[in-house]
Amino acid sequence: MINLLKRFDIFFVVLWGTLLFIPFLGVVHLFDWDEINFAESAREMIVTGNYQKVQINYQPFMEKPPLFFWIQVLSMKVFGVGEFAARFPNAIIGIITLVFIFTIGKKLYGRQLAFLWVLFITGSFTPHLYFKSGIIDPLYNLFIFAAVYMLYLYSLSKQTIQAVWLGLFTGLAIITKGPVAVLVVMLCFITLWALKKFNRFFSYKDIFITALVAFLVSAVWFGFETMERGTVFLSEFLKYQLDLFLNPVAGHGQPFWYHPLVLLVGCFPASVIALKFIFKTHETANKEQTDFFRIMQIMFWAVLILFSIVETKIVHYSSLCYLPLTFMAAMFIHQRFEAGVKFSNFQTALLLFTGIFISFIFIALPLTDYLKPYFIPYIKDDFAVAALMESGNWNGYEWIPGVLLFITVIITSLFIFKNKVKEGIFILLVFISLFIPLVLKMIVPKIESYSQGVAISFFESKQQTDCYIETLGYKSYAQYFYARTLPAVNTKAYQINWLLTDSIDKDAYFVLHVNNIKDHINSSMIEIGRKGGFVFYKRKALR
Repeated sequence: MINLLKRFDIFFVVLWGTLLFIPFLGVVHLFDWDEINFAESAREMIVTGNYQKVQINYQPFMEKPPLFFWIQVLSMKVFGVGEFAARFPNAIIGIITLVFIFTIGKKLYGRQLAFLWVLFITGSFTPHLYFKSGIIDPLYNLFIFAAVYMLYLYSLSKQTIQAVWLGLFTGLAIITKGPVAVLVVMLCFITLWALKKFNRFFSYKDIFITALVAFLVSAVWFGFETMERGTVFLSEFLKYQLDLFLNPVAGHGQPFWYHPLVLLVGCFPASVIALKFIFKTHETANKEQTDFFRIMQIMFWAVLILFSIVETKIVHYSSLCYLPLTFMAAMFIHQRFEAGVKFSNFQTALLLFTGIFISFIFIALPLTDYLKPYFIPYIKDDFAVAALMESGNWNGYEWIPGVLLFITVIITSLFIFKNKVKEGIFILLVFISLFIPLVLKMIVPKIESYSQGVAISFFESKQQTDCYIETLGYKSYAQYFYARTLPAVNTKAYQINWLLTDSIDKDAYFVLHVNNIKDHINSSMIEIGRKGGFVFYKRKALR
């Protein structure tokens, strides 16, 4: 019977991923900036029929390569333009990722660790959530992880075919998100070489092959762009990447400890359970296992240090840490079974404290309408105050998942105290795996009511209106995606000053935050409403 079940291991992994990642993809609008940005680029490819150039508002968009947008285009061709289609690719990428890590884990350590690794991905908050999003990172992370895995295999066997695969996955990562992929792979390579005391484990021929394959794959797009538009695009693209590294772009400057904190809270409970293995070496008589553990540590620290140095810090920049982090958590529990590795009192206390803290957040969120009179007087931002004055339309039972999470964390901690780690961790991981889709269905749409919901409803109301529509004083891509804008016949329409001051050929609508009105309006603009911190203006066409 056990042997029969083993035959269906991959089937169970696929089924688990399908049940968790695909439901409720479309229950909430896409979020600014990245989700809407990427979906809009894909939508504009469909509208224009131009699949080579990445555009936003039908103007060249220099910040991202096109591979992920091409995949979103295929999804939109099947499901139509919308939230489900924009997020569906990452659900499939999530299932592929689970199968990939399960296969690696089972090959190196056996079924127990393989299933644990899968559970730590689906049972930790941000690793799970990213496969229900519409951002680039899950695909990018998969390619980088695959490249690092090929580096690991090459370090063991030194086969040229692995150098080819390393170049292929690196090249795919480059045309998914950009040249930072090369930096991450190089950091892992150099660190591994250093840990081998600079004893050369590679041939220069294979390094050349890896570089050549990565170049040829990335040239599928960069090369054609350069031939068609010259070096202008490439120089602007590289300039933007460098600017992200050196400057806090778009106000995303954060302290050095930002990403460690994000990983600790966001990757709960994997982050707490992996703590001991993050900081210590782990060697066994099995060289393949020892080297894989080492390459996972290298990848984790290379990414964390790199993006802690980078001036622009956004939550998903450290998402490449998720796979090695969840591996180390699975490894810790696996070793708990195999070699009697114990939870420290600090780990248990941190697990309890962090779990209770997160539980209280989910309990408190549905009480926002009741609690806001107590904390609004302390908020000095007019837009935030006006946004919170909106009703969340809570049904009154949304606090239940938070209470269930609290109870589960307590039960898990009690199991650990009683040295029943296997039972406690299994209960926690399975519960959180099911808890996240429940939260997306019950709570996230209500939270959106306080943030972007009002503005998106306004943009959607203009879908059948032949007009111009823009935001003023804040950056957004929502007006293009949710108003379903079309290319402007008059190219002056892409100049904001023309829309604000000149004789326009059709009505223009503008959306502002309530605290930005004085800086952006003029006498030709008519206020047509305000709600939730947003103010809506209209400027009539000269007919």
